[in-house]
Amino acid sequence: MANLKETIVELGHEHGFHHVVIGGLAPLVEGGLIYQSWVDQGFAASMDYLKRDPRQRVEPERTFPGSRSVIIASVSYYSEPDTPTPAVAGKVARYAVGLDYHPTIRRKMREFAQAIEKNCQIKLNCKPFTDDVALYEQSLAARHGLGFVGKNSLILGPQLSGSYNFIAELFVDVELEPDLPYVGTCGKCFRCGNACPTDAIKDGALIDSHLCISFLTIENKGGIAPGLRSKLGDWVYGCDICQEVCPYNSKPVSTPWAEFLPQAGVGHHLDLLDIMTIKDELEFRGRFEKSPVRRPKRRGLLRNALVVLGNHLANAHRESDRIVQSLVEFTQSDQEDMLVEHAAWALAQSQESSARKALIALVARRGDGELRAELQNYLH
Repeated sequence: MANLKETIVELGHEHGFHHVVIGGLAPLVEGGLIYQSWVDQGFAASMDYLKRDPRQRVEPERTFPGSRSVIIASVSYYSEPDTPTPAVAGKVARYAVGLDYHPTIRRKMREFAQAIEKNCQIKLNCKPFTDDVALYEQSLAARHGLGFVGKNSLILGPQLSGSYNFIAELFVDVELEPDLPYVGTCGKCFRCGNACPTDAIKDGALIDSHLCISFLTIENKGGIAPGLRSKLGDWVYGCDICQEVCPYNSKPVSTPWAEFLPQAGVGHHLDLLDIMTIKDELEFRGRFEKSPVRRPKRRGLLRNALVVLGNHLANAHRESDRIVQSLVEFTQSDQEDMLVEHAAWALAQSQESSARKALIALVARRGDGELRAELQNYLH
């Protein structure tokens, strides 16, 4: 099977995957202990789906019954901005600038499997996965040499290939020799933790989701705590700070696939004033149909945009007048209390008299019950 394994790796590279390793299906004992510690400390926040199926997450053989090995592959999603930044912009995490990676990578893995069957003259019973099944992918990838787990909890690939990579698995019914772990370390470096605005990175390569900007702007279904809002900066969807400062990402490899380039999706920045005009969920879905940015839905993306607009006002953005006007128009429509409160907070970040007048008018118009008390606080 040695030649078969070598051929599989070569075919993976030919199909655009940067790293390809072979994994075994033995339980992830050490990884399971780390994962359970993460859950027990409450770091999963409101993501209850990550607390379910504990055995399946750490027993790979449960992912696709009948499989005997798993081909693990990674591909870069890194790209640089290629269009002018909007006048009032919010930053998008690099993984989301193009098309949704789930269907793209599953299709690429199926093509990879077909190439294996054709070139190796075998018939595979197989199934691809990528971040869409109860499997502790990080631990499986680290155990078999795709990279090592950095202090920011991400897989850092070999040869300075860094962490701007998607990971995928192809479970197959062929016995292949598993690869050994890749030896790597962050050493004493903690640039990721020091740079994280919310101190979300904890000892042991664990992330407290309650504080993580990616969680707050994507998976979080409620409001963003006022004490964390200024720390979001201009991140309207996700966050790359811990990756941007990582030495292993000093020479990032650009994505080989057009689907992940900014021109295929929303790009590296969103026009926040444009986002504020989206009237309903139907319009939102139509605009972001094939983009990861649809994940938080209209409500979540508007919440994020309101926070970033507030941060722009706090920094005396050159378009402050337009921002205030956009916030005023937004609050004059029938919005839910959570979004109105975020809009009031945004207005309160400005030193402009127009923003205060708008806030006073908002309190008079929408100030009732708990919302009234919250809005009045922003007047003081």
